Amino acid sequence: MPPERRALVVALVALASALLSAAPSASASPVFGVVDLHVDLPFQAQFRGKSPLDAGQATARALAAGHVEGLVLPLFVPERLGADPDQLAAVHRAAVSLRARPPFAPLPGDDTPRTQTWLSIEGARTLSASPTDIAAWVDRGVRVVGPIHGSDSPLGGSATGARRGGLTDAGRTLARAALKRGALLDASHASDAVFDELLSLSRDAGAPLLVTHSSARALTHHRRNLDDDRLRALAATGGVVGANFHAPYVARRGPATLVDVVAHLEHLVAVAGEDSVALGSDFDGDMRPPKGLASAADFPALARALLAAGWSDARVRKVFSQNARRVLGPPR
Repeated sequence: MPPERRALVVALVALASALLSAAPSASASPVFGVVDLHVDLPFQAQFRGKSPLDAGQATARALAAGHVEGLVLPLFVPERLGADPDQLAAVHRAAVSLRARPPFAPLPGDDTPRTQTWLSIEGARTLSASPTDIAAWVDRGVRVVGPIHGSDSPLGGSATGARRGGLTDAGRTLARAALKRGALLDASHASDAVFDELLSLSRDAGAPLLVTHSSARALTHHRRNLDDDRLRALAATGGVVGANFHAPYVARRGPATLVDVVAHLEHLVAVAGEDSVALGSDFDGDMRPPKGLASAADFPALARALLAAGWSDARVRKVFSQNARRVLGPPR
């Protein structure tokens, strides 16, 4: 975002906030439902021993305040635990337990949950010795499969790894098996070389490629973010990128703010198109939120900032929920 554009957005956001606080009622402000492509509640429940719906960045109260209609819950096993498939089963049990609680479970006398959920696998290292086992996980409800996490693995290179190479034979086997079973691939955390291979495999299968929680490298030069060429290539598959809120991914220097997230969303839309951008906050993933987006309760503030920056209601709805729903399909 050019400096003059950023200054204008800052001024407009401040004006919108002032007008909203002066209004007699907030009910006139549009309500935008949210589908967040990456919220690490199972990780907090299984490996941090927390009750994340009661304390954290995506509590039940925060989800309600933020009008969150859906979440993707990642099954993530910390790499320090190695490639033990039992650990994946354990975090899956934690996710199932979370899904049995409101707002994910319907209230008595209701037919549908207030917040729907989908499952993903973030970093499939635990399946590296038997990559075709991913098919059984898709049968158990996993919708999205991200082979790579924070370091190079037997499946391929990580954006933040030492070698940053491409997929291994095991990684290709896993990716093909996931696609064949009907899952979508997630190139978050992938090296550029792995992204390119996941893109090719998804394209060959006629499937959209996802990047559930990354932002724009053109604005913040971090290897976890996507460059413009890859944003365009992802959009050409019908896929989406979920803008990540983690402070080091959205600000080059100094404290990150809500305006930085607005800048990334504007850039992602300008490059990939408004049909290929979503939200992937990374809440409860040990992330550092920007000022003004401390929790899921602050999604309405983000919506107001985007409207102040000139977005239409229709564009906000696409990015906040419709694009994510299109690629994810019905919850399982």
